[in-house]
Amino acid sequence: MMISVPGAWDSYRPDELHRQLEPGYAVEQLLINLAGARHVTDTFLAELLELRNHRDHRGLEAALIVVNWPFVYKLLELSGFDRLFRVYDSVELPMSESLVRA
Repeated sequence: MMISVPGAWDSYRPDELHRQLEPGYAVEQLLINLAGARHVTDTFLAELLELRNHRDHRGLEAALIVVNWPFVYKLLELSGFDRLFRVYDSVELPMSESLVRA
């Protein structure tokens, strides 16, 4: 499943963000497309962490994240989230990666 989260995400929209990401809590494989997200804050990071912890508790793989805005990538890198999730700069995954199990 791919969930696209474009725009700017800050502390004023946590409920909306949670609703957007909620379908990803139970699917086996998840790609979060942040390619259109140009600004995120700690509220967004907290929601990603909650999602990751929930998926980990259920034995599901960590989500893949696509980021192409330098600010968003740098925030993920500085916060260590690039070690919690596999982060890419395009929805075109490397040949060795697949969202569909063979």
